[in-house]
Amino acid sequence: MMGKIMRIINITRYRIFVISAFLLATSHVATALEVHSGHATQGGMIIIKTDPDATLTVDDQPLMLSDTGFAVLGFHRDDTSAIHLHATYSDGSDAYLAITPEPRQFKEQRIDGLPSHMVTPPQAVLDRIARDRKLVSKARSASSALMGWQQDFIWPTHGIITGIYGSRRILNGQPRAPHYGIDIAAATGTPVKAPADGIITMVDDLYFTGITIIMDHGHGISSTFLHLNKADVQPGQTVKQGDVIGSVGSSGRSTGAHLDWRINWFDKRLDPALLTGPMPDS
Repeated sequence: MMGKIMRIINITRYRIFVISAFLLATSHVATALEVHSGHATQGGMIIIKTDPDATLTVDDQPLMLSDTGFAVLGFHRDDTSAIHLHATYSDGSDAYLAITPEPRQFKEQRIDGLPSHMVTPPQAVLDRIARDRKLVSKARSASSALMGWQQDFIWPTHGIITGIYGSRRILNGQPRAPHYGIDIAAATGTPVKAPADGIITMVDDLYFTGITIIMDHGHGISSTFLHLNKADVQPGQTVKQGDVIGSVGSSGRSTGAHLDWRINWFDKRLDPALLTGPMPDS
């Protein structure tokens, strides 16, 4: 009788050992390397989920991972190729994920007969534009551990949408850069609020975009606010979602009061409309 009991105990221990070994071997299959949320499309932002202990790369470049196992990345307007994610875990195992952005159709507008100086600015203006671009590029290169990008983004101001992401003008037969933001028409002085938590990385008056604010939301995601009437924040200032950071204006090259809101993942331009719900009625 005692021998039978011992055999049952030994079998039970063996079963426990086998189950434990199976769970250990498949622990990364359970958590996986997967798209947690977002839009895998041109202009889209996606959030990746995997084990917090992983080392994560995208196309062989390091990708920042939060201590809860989340990472973020985005697709440019013209991206068509697949990206390749590779997670290496502390036990030496690996996981792979390839994601191809879905293509979109973007509007084009042709305008002919414009004076040449409106199409190609003079050298002095080109020099200032080059200086402005360097400032903007530096501000957007921030890669902090902030987690504002995990929030549900809110509209920074309410109004009529008069310009959309991805549209392009062709002036006198010359293609201009696509429009990378959302234009929101509103009265001068209308408050502009932080769409998510962040820290201010730039406040400046630029040739094209006038009074401009750039805000880092963490992990390379940033918001840019253009043509402001005024800025109510300073570089280095931490803001919370909903905090007023400035007001709508028409500074820079602008034909009327509006906010041009843009989102970046480093140098990739994203579509803000994909991060929010519909524009509220009021």
